[in-house]
Amino acid sequence: MKSLKSLCVPRDSVFDASKRDTVLNLSRLIDNKIDADSFFAENYVTDGMRTLLQEAFRRLTGESEQAVFKLTQAMGGGKTHNLITLGLLAKHAEKRASVLKGLPPSSELPEVRVVAFSGRESDIPHGIWGEIAQQLGKHEAFKDYYQPLKAPGRSAWVNLLKGQPTLILLDELPPYLDNAKATSVGNSDLAKVTSTALTNLFEAVAEDELPQVCVVLTDLVGTYAEASDQIKHVLDQLQDEAQRHAMDLTPVRINTDEFYQIIRKRLFKELPKEQDITEIAQGYAKAIREAKQMDITAQSPEQFAQLIQASYPFHPAIKDLYARFRQNPGFQQTRALIRLMRIIASRLWESGQADSRYLISVHDIDLNDAETLSEIRQINPNLENAISHDIANQGNSVAEVMDQNIGSNDATDACRLLFMASLANVPNAVLGLSIAELVAYLCAPGRNLAKLKGEVLEKLATAAWYLHSNRDGKLFFKNTENLNAKLESLAKAYVREQSLKELRERLDTLFAPSTSWCYQSVLALPAIDEIDLVVDKVTLVISEPYVGQGLNPQLRAFWDQTTFKNRVCFLTGSRNTFESLLESAKRLKAVQHIIEEMNAEKVPATDPQYKQADELKDRILQQFLSAVKETFSTLWYPTRQGSSDELASADFLMKFEGNKYNGEDQIIQALKDKMKFTEEVTGDTFRKKIEARLFTQPQMLWSEVKKRAAMNPQWQWHRRDALDAMKDDLVHREVWREDAGGYVDRSPPPPKTTSVQHRELSRDDDTGEVILKVTPVHGDTVYAEVGGEATTASFKVKNGEYRTSEMEVSFLAVDSTGTHPTGPAVTWKNRVTLKHRIFSGRNGDRMLELKAAPNKHGKTEIRYTTDGSSPMISGGTYDEPIALKPGTPFVLAYAVCDGIESEVEQITLDWSKDDLEDEPIDPGKPAIWKRRHEYYITQESYDFVERLKKHEACASGIRINVTGDRWAELSLHEKVELSAIDLREAIEVVRKLPGGGQLGIEANMIHFPTGQGLLDWVNEIKTEIKPGEVVQ
Repeated sequence: MKSLKSLCVPRDSVFDASKRDTVLNLSRLIDNKIDADSFFAENYVTDGMRTLLQEAFRRLTGESEQAVFKLTQAMGGGKTHNLITLGLLAKHAEKRASVLKGLPPSSELPEVRVVAFSGRESDIPHGIWGEIAQQLGKHEAFKDYYQPLKAPGRSAWVNLLKGQPTLILLDELPPYLDNAKATSVGNSDLAKVTSTALTNLFEAVAEDELPQVCVVLTDLVGTYAEASDQIKHVLDQLQDEAQRHAMDLTPVRINTDEFYQIIRKRLFKELPKEQDITEIAQGYAKAIREAKQMDITAQSPEQFAQLIQASYPFHPAIKDLYARFRQNPGFQQTRALIRLMRIIASRLWESGQADSRYLISVHDIDLNDAETLSEIRQINPNLENAISHDIANQGNSVAEVMDQNIGSNDATDACRLLFMASLANVPNAVLGLSIAELVAYLCAPGRNLAKLKGEVLEKLATAAWYLHSNRDGKLFFKNTENLNAKLESLAKAYVREQSLKELRERLDTLFAPSTSWCYQSVLALPAIDEIDLVVDKVTLVISEPYVGQGLNPQLRAFWDQTTFKNRVCFLTGSRNTFESLLESAKRLKAVQHIIEEMNAEKVPATDPQYKQADELKDRILQQFLSAVKETFSTLWYPTRQGSSDELASADFLMKFEGNKYNGEDQIIQALKDKMKFTEEVTGDTFRKKIEARLFTQPQMLWSEVKKRAAMNPQWQWHRRDALDAMKDDLVHREVWREDAGGYVDRSPPPPKTTSVQHRELSRDDDTGEVILKVTPVHGDTVYAEVGGEATTASFKVKNGEYRTSEMEVSFLAVDSTGTHPTGPAVTWKNRVTLKHRIFSGRNGDRMLELKAAPNKHGKTEIRYTTDGSSPMISGGTYDEPIALKPGTPFVLAYAVCDGIESEVEQITLDWSKDDLEDEPIDPGKPAIWKRRHEYYITQESYDFVERLKKHEACASGIRINVTGDRWAELSLHEKVELSAIDLREAIEVVRKLPGGGQLGIEANMIHFPTGQGLLDWVNEIKTEIKPGEVVQ
């Protein structure tokens, strides 16, 4: 592709500063001071100009009744240029055909009188009418209207103008009328008189007597924002009058390709062929396509190529960005843009940059150039701080410094683009560019924008002071300091100690031991005397990098002298990056302070400023983490090399997931890679390591073992509780033994003596007969004896069950293999229970019958009292049913047999009732149903559990058994109560053991939270409660 310089030749006026402002006054037209050839060489005929020329010459040749034309456009929109074009062609008939075909030649319209007036000529003595008469050479014809000044009437105008084709050009009338307001004329003023005169002129040229007189004036209202309140009504009246007679024309349609055609014609005398332009357009399309593949822009390559075909040699962005600020107050639209583009083009060619450029782009504007800055001030003078601090300051701005560091122009070009997109200062203006738009406008052949978003823009977002973003994510400059500026001010105010404190807190958070498996405490940037090592904690010390060989000598000296060498590791580095890390900590503290202020002020999270602060925090945090990664790159840990204790180093590469980091996990991984940390802390391998390196004597204080782990650098690190857990497990399994003094013995234990475990499977409370489950411990045979101590000559218990109604039974376990010595006999004792019955005697007395179990051979003695005293001390002996005295409230009774006593039972008597049946169940009180429930089929067993759940009851005296090819059984103590949920869990555990079988459940008692629950149960299963079964 060919460069700008090789394809385009600028006009000489581009390089001549005195000719850059191409504004020509109408007075120069009248004075014949405009070179028609030079003027038309740079003239482009727009659609609006073509219409004006065609219609005006039709009027001048008498072919049209339209006599008045009004040019409507904002300031600098080409109105004066159009007036001069028409005036020159009216004067110079020979130029007409070369400018626009179809205009009348000199043979048809040889001579046209041209009269022109600019409102900037405020010192004319005889008013506009006198000036027109003067230029027509008929000054005396209006002499009656000079002293005093008064408006010529319609007839006067007709007499002045008739007889010859005449063109009257009126430009910038509002400032003239505003100035004329101060000149008194009789009881009125010159502005009103002039308005009347012009109104009469418009009326006159519409008459048949003036068929070849044409009046062209420029907009009377829209272009003159400075008009005083006093003159506005005059302008409005004149505007209304002109509107009645005039055809409105727009000289330049800014939103079309005329925009490019005008500045192309004004700036260049030679342009390339279509083929060369197409090649450049395709080059840019390729660059756009590559950016789109990287997902950094959404611009269509084909559409962009079409835009370049229309805009060459200008970048399509120029029209878009120009359209945003062209409505700025005081901006001269086309005129000012031409002036600005001439400056940009001249600097490109004079600096040699045109040799390497393919298009004139928005970001080619040189904001370090005084002439350029002067033009920018006319567009928007409010962004000078943004320019000097962020964009251009002779190499010292934020963007310029960034470009120097990264070796590109990306930051400066991006800022220039964003700046030009931020110049609009009218209400509801479109400001800024999205990142996708910015990328599209910066795309160019050979330009790599891969790092623009990730490196350039993100760094700009944290460094520029006047760069802002809106809700749509568009970036723009404005003359208000952003969060970066506030952040920098805060950060600069922090002293070094505040930065160190923030850094310590951040490092503490990054490396906080959440599991404490490897280390248990963190000391960030401590003084040497602040490091205090203890036997049961590993401390991670994060130290300021030491620029030199190895570890900081002070830390190494500390480690050499410490006792607990295996209780510390050091995270540090060797690069001189600590100061930049402190700076990042300052900025992080500052942005956190800003967010806290916003929270205190209850700024919503959806507020753009809050979002920007949050995004800024993320970026600064990322920079901080990157600085941490660069600073702390080496982990020193204790080890043993040969026979000497050493500190070894490991490379520490911090890995982040977004802005999240778990320092503990990465410390563990680094030490695992070096085999300093292990997770294998169970089983014989770990036990053997302990016994080989720590627990080296048969008996040791366990605290001494742990102390050795803290002192021996050879010992691997592991979970903090691993040693205690291993010790507890081995003691539990009786591999080791521990005494009350803290000593642990790892020598082989002596053989255990035999013993007997027994438990009650069931008991008949009527007879006292009990079925016992008898289990030998460390043996295989059990002997039972009644009335003496069991020996091997006693009764041998078979199948592990023993039935008895005796009060005491002695059991002895024996190991027939001889491995375990026979231990002492174990005595089982029965318990004594009481039952009672109240009935009527022969004489109508109320009788009480007591019965104890067991009562083998009548050896069980029952004692009772009726006066409330203790039957154990003063009770009478019960031999037969006793007659109760009326009014006796209760009877206390207990039984004893062979020294084994029952509990004292209180029998409450209700004398208000005649019948002697059991007291009815109270629905509101808890109740215990003492009836044995037995179920031997799986379905019935589960139904029992569901019934428990339904009535919110618990069962006790439970026995669960599963029978089949293999069996399992679980028996629980009488006092163990299980809810339906607990019982269901126990059932499932037992059923899994043999792998299935028939389920059976036995329960001696059911506990109800209310008597009503018991009554509902009884009603559900259709049974009856027997006397003495229920306790409430």
